[in-house]
Amino acid sequence: MENIHFLVISPYRGMNELVREVLLSETKVQADCFVANLSEVDSILDKLNLLNYDAVISRGGTASYLKERIALPVYDIGLWALDALRAIRLAQNFQQPIAIIGYENITSHARILCELLDYDIPIYTIWSEEDAVSNMKRLKEMGISVVVCDVIAHNLALSMGITPVLVTSGYESVQNTFQQAISLTRSSLQSRRELTQLTMAFQNSPVACTIFDQYGKSILSSLSEYEKKLILPFLQEHFEELWKEGDTSLERTIKGHRLRLTMKKSTMRNSTCLYVYSMLKEKQEIRKIDAITEKIAGSNVMPDFSYFNSTHGLSTTRDLIQKYSLVSTPVLISGEKGTGKDLAAYNIYCKSSYRNTIFYQIDCAYATERNWTYLLSHHDSPLAHNGHSIYFKQMETIPPQIFSQLLSYIADTRLAARNRLYFSFSTNNEEYDSKPIITGITKLFSCLSLHLPPLRERPDDIPYLTTLYLNRLNADLGKPIIGFDTKASLALKQFPWEGNLHQLQRIIYELMLITSTPYISYENTMRLLHQETALWVAPEQSGYQFDLNQTLDDITYDVVRMVLKEENNNQSRTAQRLGIGRSTLWRILKSHAEPNLHE
Repeated sequence: MENIHFLVISPYRGMNELVREVLLSETKVQADCFVANLSEVDSILDKLNLLNYDAVISRGGTASYLKERIALPVYDIGLWALDALRAIRLAQNFQQPIAIIGYENITSHARILCELLDYDIPIYTIWSEEDAVSNMKRLKEMGISVVVCDVIAHNLALSMGITPVLVTSGYESVQNTFQQAISLTRSSLQSRRELTQLTMAFQNSPVACTIFDQYGKSILSSLSEYEKKLILPFLQEHFEELWKEGDTSLERTIKGHRLRLTMKKSTMRNSTCLYVYSMLKEKQEIRKIDAITEKIAGSNVMPDFSYFNSTHGLSTTRDLIQKYSLVSTPVLISGEKGTGKDLAAYNIYCKSSYRNTIFYQIDCAYATERNWTYLLSHHDSPLAHNGHSIYFKQMETIPPQIFSQLLSYIADTRLAARNRLYFSFSTNNEEYDSKPIITGITKLFSCLSLHLPPLRERPDDIPYLTTLYLNRLNADLGKPIIGFDTKASLALKQFPWEGNLHQLQRIIYELMLITSTPYISYENTMRLLHQETALWVAPEQSGYQFDLNQTLDDITYDVVRMVLKEENNNQSRTAQRLGIGRSTLWRILKSHAEPNLHE
């Protein structure tokens, strides 16, 4: 029995995890799995040799598009009524107006459920992306703030400020589709194997190869993403010339690079293809710095305002983000660690006219003196470019001498006039004095100000945020969790959340990993909250709580956290009070630390 090789394109990560779980029980079956939305499918297909696959497995609108786009058999992972019910119950946790929108494979199940359960929820069936846009605008005008939807409507809902709840496929749906696909594929396996002869030269080539049909259409390509942007347009523009050249080699100059091309023609089943082997001699790469990251949002990236939705102060925050995106004035963002300063800066950028240019994020806490020398003096530094967005984060960590040089550079080179600038600082970083930084920036610029309040000042938003995290992590982890039980929800509201959104998301992520029931229990919630800090106790209790059943390392960590809290997070005073060195204190904290998800 020969192996079957599937290409699996999942619209969200959670389905991808279920696919991998199903594959563990299947023998003689291989699969290359990708996670992509409808707009990303073409870029994935262009990178792959589709003749290596026997069939494609996907879901919903993506599966429908693939059936039109490629010649391989495409199998659609269907939805069960239980999948729709889970999403509806999760959406009801928001306690806001709800609607259901999606392709017929979702709305048909939802309509039956609403009739059986007597749910008065409006349902809209869409047949195209244009259909989705018009219906979503109608829902926005109706005051709908939460939609149960498929992946296609998901990003559209985010762009309009509507919270989406994705209908995810369950394990049973995925397993059933694979069994059908395996059965049908085995019967036609031999004929599919014969077609692999077409790409033997393509597969065995040590250099990049692009295959064109006789009409100049690119069938397959092993070019990298960078090479595709540079080389593929050139090949398509000069296709007629290359086709006439036949089996030969030549060199061309393209944007300062030397490009060597070798062409070969191959005929099979009365069809002739042109194989173009390309080798590019590139310019020297631009210097890379770990403290700098680059992003380009583009027109298709939807800003995510969900973390700034609120019935309280953050509703104003969301409005400010929207308004600040309309101008090019520098923005000064303040708030405690973990309140979402990075996300706020990126959201302003995504909505701004700069979204098609580069967003440079410079983490001042990790920039070395050598890095600053490069940034302030090199001709190819991001600060030497024009028309981009530059975000300086953790400004309070910049040494005074470097800060003075940076302000002089910004003023002398008119950096704020040439680019859109963002600055952020943490208000609870006791090791640094933020006042000179704030004074220096505000004196030099007329900055727009954006302050993000800590989570403990808006406890009524925690149920919304927890439901938001559950909704997104369900899709990522393939989980069917509906919510927290009543006592657990109350405990989350009473917890002080020193790490704000970062800490909340990390706790919920861990709770979801250990939960196998529809609701997260009070017992698991309290166990993790107690492990998180020895300082927090329920309102009816008093005094510090130490779990003496822990290891000595964990008890030591609890003591350090208690003293650190009393010293307002000043590590020098904490180390002195405990009688240990700062390096020892740092090692204790580092051994229990988690990666920062929201700065």
